[in-house]
Amino acid sequence: MGKCPNCGQAKLFRKYLKPVDACPNCSEPWTAVRADDGPAWLTIIVVGHLLAPLVIEIVRHPEYPMWLGAIGLPLTAGILSLILLQPIKGLWIGVLWTTRAPTS
Repeated sequence: MGKCPNCGQAKLFRKYLKPVDACPNCSEPWTAVRADDGPAWLTIIVVGHLLAPLVIEIVRHPEYPMWLGAIGLPLTAGILSLILLQPIKGLWIGVLWTTRAPTS
């Protein structure tokens, strides 16, 4: 949802993937919670599972035009990745914060 996991009111991100230093509503600090490569990894897993049926369908039917697989699939993967990356990063930060995972 892009909201602070503590209060649920203020925005968690000040830019596309840059979290705020602290929540302006509840003052919860977010600089210590580091998501690192987790959100990218989970985004790749989710996008791969969403695109797998399309890849299988295109491979099974050679009558589909070649450009559909060569241009359509990477374009779809890129767009899906950009759409899902911020919510997945917010989820990841929320899970790290909720479980009080080590921050270093």
